[in-house]
Amino acid sequence: MELLLDSGDPKEIEEIKETGFLAGVTTNPKIYGRLGTDYKKRLDAIIGASPGYVFVQVIGADDRDDMIAQARWLAGKSESLVVKLPMTIAGLQALQLLKKESPEITIAVTAVASVWQALLCGKAGADIVALFNGPLDTTSDTPVEMVKPVKNIYENFDYETKILSCGRFPRSVAEFAVAGSHFCTLGAEYFRALFEHPYTFQRMAGFKEDWERSFGSEKWPTA
Repeated sequence: MELLLDSGDPKEIEEIKETGFLAGVTTNPKIYGRLGTDYKKRLDAIIGASPGYVFVQVIGADDRDDMIAQARWLAGKSESLVVKLPMTIAGLQALQLLKKESPEITIAVTAVASVWQALLCGKAGADIVALFNGPLDTTSDTPVEMVKPVKNIYENFDYETKILSCGRFPRSVAEFAVAGSHFCTLGAEYFRALFEHPYTFQRMAGFKEDWERSFGSEKWPTA
């Protein structure tokens, strides 16, 4: 499973990239709206900072032709760019038309909140289905349960659509990996938390104390 950072901050992206585990970045209109800056320059900066994928959503949900035009422009920005279309009738129509004329464009359908919506995405030829299972964690105890049936459907009918899950906690990232998600995106605070556990910290602190009690600041030779 590839890990993605949900962020529009190039400095934050560069920081997380240093861990060596970042495969790309996801963005959405809320992120750009919150930043309140020149969104086109911001996109260029995000593309420059990301080590791979950059997911960018078209604006709007009901005008098929306008979304197609936006998708063409976005896809031209970078080979790494993944165009996000909305889970609407117009969005899926735009997806099917774009795949016929420009199959090389990588397209994800976003805000997919049910298994039957995910089925439609597979039938329409989406490269990636972005499940809304992270936010669903606030209303459901087991949002990970969306992943397995969607994966089964895609395997049953040989759909090549990959699954992107939205992680809100380290626990959910592990659960999505077990269930078979191909991608998981999460905010920087949760990405950092993947490396942490109180028992790990406790154990390493104990090792340090035991060593220093006997040997002080000495360490193994480096040459």
